Amino acid sequence: MRKLIALLAVALLLISSGKKELAHTKFKFADWKSLKGIPEPSDIVYDSATGHCFIVSDHGKLFECDRQGNIIKKAKEEGQDFEGVEVKDSFIYVSDETPRKVYQYRKSDLSLVKVFPVSWGGAMNRAFESIAYNATKQCFLLVSQQPIVIVEYTTDFKEIARYPFKGVRDISGARWHKGNLYLLSNLDACIIKCDPVNYEAKAYYQINVLNPEGFMFDDSSNISITSDDMQRLYFFKQLPTIQ
Repeated sequence: MRKLIALLAVALLLISSGKKELAHTKFKFADWKSLKGIPEPSDIVYDSATGHCFIVSDHGKLFECDRQGNIIKKAKEEGQDFEGVEVKDSFIYVSDETPRKVYQYRKSDLSLVKVFPVSWGGAMNRAFESIAYNATKQCFLLVSQQPIVIVEYTTDFKEIARYPFKGVRDISGARWHKGNLYLLSNLDACIIKCDPVNYEAKAYYQINVLNPEGFMFDDSSNISITSDDMQRLYFFKQLPTIQ
C-alpha cells in the first residue's frame, strides 16, 4: 500500500507540475546490508581515490567505511545533526542541518579543518538535507528538504543563487555523477535526474526502499542507498536506460 501511495503521489505531482512527459521507471535493489555501529545513517558518498565511502549519521558522526559499509574509522570532532556528505579534492564536506553549518574535514585523517555557517529561515528539521558539488558550474550545492530549494555556494560557502524545485514532496539526498545532478526523495521514494545548469528534472526512477536518506554512485555507476530508520545500506545496479 505504501508503494502504491508513493507511485500515485509522484504521478499526481508530475501532472500538476507539467512534468508528465518525463520518463518514469522502476528501479529495484539487488541486495542490502545492516549498518551496524552507524546510528540513523543519513547520507553516503564514494571516494574514487581511496575506493572507500564516507557515511554521516543523524547523531552528528562521520565515518569512513569500505564499500560494504564496514567502519574503518570515525572522526573525533562531531556535530549535531549531520545530513549530507560530499568529497571534493582532499576534503570531506558535511552539512549539519539543525545549526546550519558545513564542516570541512581532512580526508586523510578525518580531522576537522573549518566550519562554515550557512543561513536558512525554515524549520529546524526541514533545512539542508543534502550537499553536492556541481562540477559544471564549479560550485557547492545545498538542498533544503521542504520547501525544496537548491542553493549554490562558492567554495568558501558564500551564497550565489537559489533554484526552487518542484515535482516531489521532499529531497533527502543529492549527488553529482557524470555531468548531471541526481536528487533523492524520501517521501516519494524516487531518484530524479536533473539538468546540470538549471536543475530541471529530466527523468524519474522509482525505488523500493523504505525511508531512503542518502545515496552514492561508485566507479561503475552502481548505486548504494542508505535507509535511516532501517539502518541499512541497499545495493543497486546502474540506472536503467530510459528511451
